[in-house]
Amino acid sequence: MRKIITVLTIVISIPSFGQNHFIGLKGGINWTNVNSSNFISDNDNRTGFNSGLTYQHFLNERFNLGIDLLYFQRGFTNDIVFTDEFGNPTGESATSEFNYDYLSLPLKGGIVVGDKFTGFANLGIITSFLLDAKTITPAIEGFQEETTNNVTDRVTKFDLGGLVEIGASYKITPDFLLSATFGYQHSFTSITNDNYFSNGEVRHYGTVLSVGLKYALKKE
Repeated sequence: MRKIITVLTIVISIPSFGQNHFIGLKGGINWTNVNSSNFISDNDNRTGFNSGLTYQHFLNERFNLGIDLLYFQRGFTNDIVFTDEFGNPTGESATSEFNYDYLSLPLKGGIVVGDKFTGFANLGIITSFLLDAKTITPAIEGFQEETTNNVTDRVTKFDLGGLVEIGASYKITPDFLLSATFGYQHSFTSITNDNYFSNGEVRHYGTVLSVGLKYALKKE
């Protein structure tokens, strides 16, 4: 945690030489799932959220760099469909939840088009550190109660992924920038290991919709 904050502070403190620096807050909604082999299949999205700090550095009128420090929820859900003694669906179901919460550090850069109202497109990488991982098994009447299993010590702690995002920004004033972003993320690394579903590989992916408000530290 200290290393991440130090890196963010160093980036923000780089002399601007007349270029623009914005820092602020952002947050939004995530729809995540997993690609997997030899794991649970037919999964549904987990709807989670992200929130934290954001920093943007305009290299010039056409290119920008950015870095975020976010609490980021990932995971997926899986429906248990009940059947009768003949194997026919009864119409009843229950949902198991697989929740993985991270501290994420997206680093990205790309092109910017416009002035007061701008559009942008970025590519980047995301390093993430696991904070909490839980599996929630639903209650089944007459059979079991809802149970929550903490698997934080078993899941791989580090995750590395890539991202692509597009969005738009609007300068409310010369000092304040309002932005909206839609992005797609996909992990390169698996959350599995020798202690957690060792016979398969599981990688996060998902879409993100977020908004942010930034303040100009220094402007042209």
